[in-house]
Amino acid sequence: MVKSLILVAIFYVYLCEIRAENGTTEKSGNWTNTTQAHPGVQRKNNVNRSPTDLSGKNLARNNKANNLRSTRMPPMLNQLDDEVTTPKKWVKPNSASPPNTLSPYAILAQMKIVMDCFPHANATFETIGRTVEYNDIIIVKITDRKQKYFRTEESKYIDEVPEKKIIFIVHGLNVMGMTKMLHLSAIEELKILMSYYLNHLEKFDIFLMPLANPDGYSLLHNVYHGGMWNKNASPQEACRGVLLDRNFDVAWNATRQISSCSPLYPGPAPFSEVETNAVRNIFHYFGHKIVAYINVHSGTYNEKVFKGDAILYPRGYTELQTDDDKYIDLKGEVDEAMKNASFQVMSVAVDTLYNWYGKISGSSVDYASTVYGIPYALEFVMQLYQEDYTNPIQHYALTEIWNRLIDTVFTNIWKSLHVNDLRKK
Repeated sequence: MVKSLILVAIFYVYLCEIRAENGTTEKSGNWTNTTQAHPGVQRKNNVNRSPTDLSGKNLARNNKANNLRSTRMPPMLNQLDDEVTTPKKWVKPNSASPPNTLSPYAILAQMKIVMDCFPHANATFETIGRTVEYNDIIIVKITDRKQKYFRTEESKYIDEVPEKKIIFIVHGLNVMGMTKMLHLSAIEELKILMSYYLNHLEKFDIFLMPLANPDGYSLLHNVYHGGMWNKNASPQEACRGVLLDRNFDVAWNATRQISSCSPLYPGPAPFSEVETNAVRNIFHYFGHKIVAYINVHSGTYNEKVFKGDAILYPRGYTELQTDDDKYIDLKGEVDEAMKNASFQVMSVAVDTLYNWYGKISGSSVDYASTVYGIPYALEFVMQLYQEDYTNPIQHYALTEIWNRLIDTVFTNIWKSLHVNDLRKK
C-alpha cells in the first residue's frame, strides 16, 4: 500500500513538471493567441508565455503537440516546417523609403530627396495634374535661397531684386528609352544633372517637370512592349495611348489620319490628354516670365541605335525658318565648347526639328515658340550608350558632354537677355 502511494506521488510530480513546461492547464476551451506565434497558430495557454522563453527543443515539441491550423490559411503556409521558429522581434520593413530609380508612385518623395542635396535652392512642389492611371504630375519650382541687395541707378540699395526669368524644363514627355537613360531615371545620376541646372540659379528660376508622362513610363517596364513604348496610357478607339509630343495645338495632325495603334498617334484632338494640358497651363500662367522651354528625352530606345546627341530648335512642321539667327549663334558656341573638350571624337548636332525628324506636327517645342513666343524653345536629345561597371559611358556622357552643353546653352540665353548691359561694359 505504501509503495503504491509513493508511485502515485512520483507520477503526480512528474505530471506537474510536464504541465509546467508546456504551459497547459486543466481548463478546457480557453484558447488564446500568442503574440510571437504564426498568425495562423493558436495555443492552449493561460500563462501567456512567449515562445522565446522556451528552449528550442521544447518549442518544437510544443508546436507539434498544440498547434492548430486555421482553415483560412493559404496552402503554402500549411507546408511550413514546425522546426522553424519565429524571430524574437518583428522588424517592420521600411516601405516609406522610395526606390533608387524614378518611380511614378513615389515621384514627389524622390524629388524632395534630390532637392535636399541643394541647400542653396528653395524648392516648392506642386501637383498640376492626375493621369488616367491616377499618377500625379508634379512640377518643382526652384529659386535661389540667397537674398541679395540690388543697386539701382541712383546708387541706392534696395531689398527687392528684379524678377528673374524662368527656364522651364520637362523630362519624360517622351519616355522611349528613359528606363535605360540613367541621367533621367536613376536618382544619383539625376542629382548630377540637376546640379548642372542649378549652377545657373543666380541667373534664372528653374521650373522642372521630372516625369511628365508617368503612365507611359510605367508601361516601359512591361516586357510585352520591350522598352519601345512612347505614348501615355489613355484609352482610345482601337489601341490605348497618345504620343504626347504630337498632341499640342500647332499644325496638329496636318498631314493625314493616323490609327490609334500607331506609335505616332497624336490623339483625337489637340490637348486631348491630361499631360499636355498640364504643360500648357504652365505656359499660360508663366509664359510672360519663361525665357526658355527645354524638352529633355532619350533619342532612341536602345543603345545599339546611334544617332548622337543633339540640340534641336523650331520648326518641325515646315522647312522654312524665319528666326534662326540666335540658334546659329548658339550652334557656334556649342561647336566651340566641344572643340575645347578633352576628347575629339564626339560632336553634337544643333539643328531644326524638321532636319532631324522630318516633317512633324503638334510638338511642344513648336507650340512654345509659335503660340507663346518663348524666346528659346529647345529639345535636348540624349544618346543612349552601352553601360557596364568597368566603362560607364553614360556617366561620362553626362559629366563631359551635357555638363558643357547645359552651361553653354544657359550662358548663351543669359547673354541674349543682357546684351545691352554687356555692350555698356
